[in-house]
Amino acid sequence: MKIAIIGAGISGLTAGRALANAGHEVVVFEKSSGYGGRLSTRYAGDDNKQKLDHGVTFFTAESPEFKQLVSELSSKGILSTWEGKFAHRDKDGKVDFREPETPYYIAKDGMNTIGKFLGRNLDIRLNEKVGGLTHIGENRRKKKSWMLNFPTALTESADAVIISAPARQAYALLNTTIDEIETLKMVREIDEVEYESQFTFLTGFKEKDGDMPEWNALECEDDIIEWISNESTKRDSEIKNLVVHTTSEFAKKHLYSDREKVEELILDRLTSILGGWVALSDWRQLHFWRYSRAINPLPHDFMEIKGNDTPLALVGGYMNGNTVESAYLSGLKLGKHWVEQLSDKTK
Repeated sequence: MKIAIIGAGISGLTAGRALANAGHEVVVFEKSSGYGGRLSTRYAGDDNKQKLDHGVTFFTAESPEFKQLVSELSSKGILSTWEGKFAHRDKDGKVDFREPETPYYIAKDGMNTIGKFLGRNLDIRLNEKVGGLTHIGENRRKKKSWMLNFPTALTESADAVIISAPARQAYALLNTTIDEIETLKMVREIDEVEYESQFTFLTGFKEKDGDMPEWNALECEDDIIEWISNESTKRDSEIKNLVVHTTSEFAKKHLYSDREKVEELILDRLTSILGGWVALSDWRQLHFWRYSRAINPLPHDFMEIKGNDTPLALVGGYMNGNTVESAYLSGLKLGKHWVEQLSDKTK
């Protein structure tokens, strides 16, 4: 079968990997220029060679299935544990150091290398935004059940579709099929999923010497800054780099504010926390995550529409959690389920 996956996040790539290994033709369509979702890496600095994880800065592993992936990625030299000190700053500015309860995993060459590994055997098409879906399963003159529609007026056919995108984006895509198949119940359920937004502020210096913090990361009880990652502790770099995540409240308040103003507010707060040396950085960037974390994840591993002519499913980090692990498990469980269900329909 030809299976189209919309979104190249970890859940979609994981499902695609399982299905491709079972002999299906898998095509992944990603609207951005990179894949991995929030497992993303920004290339910055004067030479554009500095790697900063501006989405997920680390993750943990609890389930046996996810630990197995961590072990596989570690054996390939992709993952390692984030060794060092981790700090917490309370509302009064007091900083204390804390030991992680479980290992923190990072990708030394950037978090996007995880997505590249999972998708290495898949047909991934970047900068391809799917605008809608048309169900044509009842038309026996057609070979495929689905037609993917693109803003360019081009189309692509597929036997089955997996939507691996934030719930809001999945909602929009499903609404294009609501008059054709039984997606109403699914649409109503994912419409209830709410997200936190977040700004990410990236800044760096040409030299590593100086006032760089002695911790790997600083968690803050603050009304603007939630987390500061010392990216220089992740990889052997002669440059000191910071990734700053704001609170969702700040992001919501400044959703439509001028981006230069947002950057100034974050930098002012960062300076008050770390010191005036931060204001002397050599470069700065700002990124906005509209769908940073699902506030109320759905209690499913995945969702699907069953039927020979209507194979469609939803996977993502908003299924049974809002973490890298929940996204992986969502894609893995759907992948295994469809491998079994579609075993007689391999190409």
